[in-house]
Amino acid sequence: MTDIKVTIIGVGGAGCNTINRLSSKKFKHYNLLAVNTDTQMLETINHSDVFALGPLTTKGFGSGGNPRIGRLAAKESSEQFSKLLEGQDLVILTTGLGGGTGTGATPVLASMAKKMGALVIVIATHPFNFEGQIRAQYSEKAVKSLIRSADSLIEINNDGLLGTMDKKATIDASFKYADNALMDIVEEITTVIGNSGLINIDFADIKNLLTKSGKTYVSKSRINKSDQIDTIHKNLKQNLLINYGFRSSRRLLLSIKSSPNFSLNELNLIATKVSSFLYNPENILIGVNNTFFKKNIIEATLIASDLKFSFTNDTLPVEPKPFSYISSKYSNAQSVNGISNSNDSAIKMGILNLRKLIKIPIGFN
Repeated sequence: MTDIKVTIIGVGGAGCNTINRLSSKKFKHYNLLAVNTDTQMLETINHSDVFALGPLTTKGFGSGGNPRIGRLAAKESSEQFSKLLEGQDLVILTTGLGGGTGTGATPVLASMAKKMGALVIVIATHPFNFEGQIRAQYSEKAVKSLIRSADSLIEINNDGLLGTMDKKATIDASFKYADNALMDIVEEITTVIGNSGLINIDFADIKNLLTKSGKTYVSKSRINKSDQIDTIHKNLKQNLLINYGFRSSRRLLLSIKSSPNFSLNELNLIATKVSSFLYNPENILIGVNNTFFKKNIIEATLIASDLKFSFTNDTLPVEPKPFSYISSKYSNAQSVNGISNSNDSAIKMGILNLRKLIKIPIGFN
C-alpha cells in the first residue's frame, strides 16, 4: 500500500467529525483532511490537516444550511484545493447530506479529484426523516449530482439507526455507532487494497470495480468456524444503515480473511452462496488472506458496485412486458397482439416501468 497515495477528506460538520475519529484510529499512514466553511468547527479538529472553503463567500461563518453557498465556497477555493489532490491515487470523501457545506461542496470536490486522475469514492449519510422535507430534498438532489461527479457512492441511511440501536440508546451513542459504521467502510476499502494474501486483490482490481460504478453496497461479516458458514452469507445481505441491497450488482468483490487452515471447500461454499444471490453478475473478484487470524475465525467483506436497480428483499424485479405500437387506424374496441387501444394505459405503464430502472443524474441548478 506504500506506493498508493490515499487521501480521506471529511466535508462539512458530519465529515469533519468522522475525520476527528479516524485520526484516533489506524489511519495515520493516510492523508487526512477536514474541510469546512465554518472555521470555528475546524479549530476543534485534532491530528489532521484542515482546509477552510470559501473564505470570501462565507467569511468563515459556515454556509447557513444552504447548498448553493457550499457549492460557491468550493468553487471559490478550487484552485488552492486542487493542489492538495495532486498525485493522489484514491480519494475518499465522507459527508453528511441535507445541510449546506457537505451537500453543496462535496460534488464539486469529488469532480475536481476525478479530473485530476484519482479514483473517487463518496460515503454520504442521509438525514433523519424527522429533520424535514427540505433537508431530504437537498439530500436526494445531492445524490444525483454525486453519482455524476464521483466514481462510487455509498449511502448511509441515518434512519437505519432506529432499527439498529437499543431504544434506550443515547443520541451520542447512536451517532457514534453511525460514525463507526462509516469508519468501518473506509477501513475495509483501504485494507482490502493493502493486505496481500494467498489470492491477492490489488489497486487495479479496485479501480476496475469502482470506476464509474454509481451506487455501491458494502457489508462485513465475521464468524467463528464453529458457526454455520451460512451466517456469513446472511449477514452480508443485511446492512441496516444502507437502505438498498446488492442483488442487482454487476461487479462484486468478496475479500476473505482467515486462518491458515481455511479450506478450498469453505471458500467455494461462501463464494457460491454469495454469487447465487446476484441477479445478473458480470464480474466477481475473490481475495483471500489466510494468514490474518491465528484462531478459527473467518471474516468476509463484500463490495458490490454497478447496481442497476435498488431493493432490499429477495424479490426479483418484474420486467416490463413488451408492448406493440398501436396505430390510430385501429378503433377503441380493436387490439394488436392482445393490447387494447381503449386508451394508452398499457403503453404508459410500460414506459413508467422502464423509468423506474433509469435514473439520470442531475446536478444543482
